[in-house]
Amino acid sequence: MRKILPYMAVLTFLTVLSCRNDDNDFQDQQETGPILSSDAGILSKRIDFGNAGVLDMKPSSGGKTVTAGNFPLVLVAEVAPPVYNGKTLRATHVTVEGNYAYVSYNTEGETYLGAIEVLNITNPNAPQLVMQAILPDTDISSVRYDNGKLYIAGAKDIYASGAASPAFVGSMTLNGGMLTNSLQQTVLNGKVGTDVTSGSSKYYAVSGATGVLAQLNKSSQQIEISILLNDLRALGYNNNKIVVLSGTEGVKIYDANGLNLITSFSTSTDVAEAKRTIDFIDGKLLVSEGYHGVGVYNLTSGTKLQTLSLPTQVPNVNPSDIVSNAVSVNSGRVFVANGGAGLYVYTTDNNQLKLMGSLDLTGSSNFVMSKGEYIFVATGTGGLKIIKTVAPESGAPNCSGYAVYNGSDWLNVNSGQTLEYSGTKSLQGINVNQTLTWCGALTASQGVNLNSNSTFNMYGQFYQGTQSNPWNSLNINSGALLNLKGNLTTYGHMILNSNANWKIEGNVTIFGNLTINQGSKIEFIGTNSSITIHGTVTKNGTSTITGTFTDVKNKL
Repeated sequence: MRKILPYMAVLTFLTVLSCRNDDNDFQDQQETGPILSSDAGILSKRIDFGNAGVLDMKPSSGGKTVTAGNFPLVLVAEVAPPVYNGKTLRATHVTVEGNYAYVSYNTEGETYLGAIEVLNITNPNAPQLVMQAILPDTDISSVRYDNGKLYIAGAKDIYASGAASPAFVGSMTLNGGMLTNSLQQTVLNGKVGTDVTSGSSKYYAVSGATGVLAQLNKSSQQIEISILLNDLRALGYNNNKIVVLSGTEGVKIYDANGLNLITSFSTSTDVAEAKRTIDFIDGKLLVSEGYHGVGVYNLTSGTKLQTLSLPTQVPNVNPSDIVSNAVSVNSGRVFVANGGAGLYVYTTDNNQLKLMGSLDLTGSSNFVMSKGEYIFVATGTGGLKIIKTVAPESGAPNCSGYAVYNGSDWLNVNSGQTLEYSGTKSLQGINVNQTLTWCGALTASQGVNLNSNSTFNMYGQFYQGTQSNPWNSLNINSGALLNLKGNLTTYGHMILNSNANWKIEGNVTIFGNLTINQGSKIEFIGTNSSITIHGTVTKNGTSTITGTFTDVKNKL
């Protein structure tokens, strides 16, 4: 099948979906319509927690980190891509609404084959893949949630569908956030629908190659305005303006009410027919420009203000694999998917974007989207990475009485010291020989040791360790006390040595194993605490567990 033939057409039709609960590898299926599955037992097999844990961000200056980081992150899970008739799909886009993330997929090469999946992210430590729609003969490039509907852009195999042109845009009505059989599609001029966005009563789409910018009526799905433009990659809605990116013609900005051209300006020419994205921050337009990095433009004048250059000399990465594929803005931070170089994070400093650091992720970072506390990174056939930012939760303790920590990435409390700190920080590890109080949010990628007769008061959110290296454990030694008021997640092993003490007022998740040695005491405070232990529990000798709590997996 060839992904070509961009003929002019305006055609709307209803696609009827069939429902089926089956394995993700749908061998020998003959259905041509989308195939729905909500079999949790099968879908859950593609969620992998094997690499979950605290992430160490490489500093912007290169070299080894020596000071505590200001942006703690955790890899929550990885989602393997779906497989259909022996073909592995690749993630292309993510949109988030409430407790659900919607992920779109297509297939490399000549075959048209796509999917849309729903992730339930209610539990930040345990996302669930809850629904899937396989779309034979259809690639999905982009999805957007708006008021109970998913707006979809992609391409169809014209030989299978009978459509006059491969590119299409459409909408699916959701039911309680779940996918349904209500999918309407409208054919566009062009090879592929590359992006979609929406306003109050209209929605908008662009198609690539000899494509168009189209305005559609949300109710009727009819195209109201169609403007011929070349090589369209992305579009966005900002302050009642529609902003489109062409790989050859640069940026064009239209009034959303009628698509009257307001202004246009040039960007770097991007000859590769690849997905690109745009986003907005403080009146500026951010454009992913492939081998030219990310351009930062004044949205009104088109003046180029800054270039977020590609990283150079990345160890073990071919320079040709380093390319700015996508950009996303969330809460004043900018995330750039730089292909084989990984994910790069920027923040605003004196009206300029300044590099905070980078994450070396397995696979090529092809797409990034951040919303709320999550960062989603699509890595082609490597699947989807789900990353969570760590910050104090609403209703967290008041930390105003504690000094902000600005010290080393290894926090050491010596004998005779009593240290009290606040803040949201990422550390390598912690050694406590006397008394440490931390109020706020904290990560430690390596070991945490509470030595004999020491005390660690943790008020807030605390993440520790990685599942790939469980020996970076959390140790409470003889006579030591861990006093937790908040939430603790440890990805390594947790060890309570002889006569250790642990007080819990909040929620605990242990992905590794828990060892409780002779004379140890665990005391749950209040009536709303819970503990979830994914590994095994070993009790050596006599120990005491008191208080009211929920043992989610019945391990204690």
